[in-house]
Amino acid sequence: MKVQLAILLSSIQKSSLQLLAVISAFFLPISGILFLIGFAILVDTLTGIWKAKKLKIKITSRALSAIVSKLFLYEVAVIGFYLIDYFILNDIILVFFSIPLMLTKILSLVLCSIEVISINENIKAVKGLDIWASFKQLLQRSKEIKGDIDGVRYKQDNSTPII
Repeated sequence: MKVQLAILLSSIQKSSLQLLAVISAFFLPISGILFLIGFAILVDTLTGIWKAKKLKIKITSRALSAIVSKLFLYEVAVIGFYLIDYFILNDIILVFFSIPLMLTKILSLVLCSIEVISINENIKAVKGLDIWASFKQLLQRSKEIKGDIDGVRYKQDNSTPII
């Protein structure tokens, strides 16, 4: 009896590991997206804690537990949209666009944008630095530098560049 039970348990364990491997392989195409969303939530959490410490706001366990539910909700939403995209909409969307799993990628972009906006608000509250304004300023400077480099490159003869 004990031998039969051990064989049965071993068989169930082997089957469950195989099932887990098949499920993991099915969700492999969105593993990077799931990781990116989790990373964005982590960075938002860290900047939120930094903001709370700097502004002397009390950090409660209820506020921190909301992170777990947000992570779960975002990840389940992406998985749900992936299932809808994979089984229903992907073939239809591929007729008009050449982007596979477009709906899943759009949702992921929206969720990451929400987190980046929150990170920007936290940094702005602590440092007074707006990430978007700094990024725009960086792009303007790079355009000025490119213009200066082009001016030096084409200064001697306008028809042929100097390399």
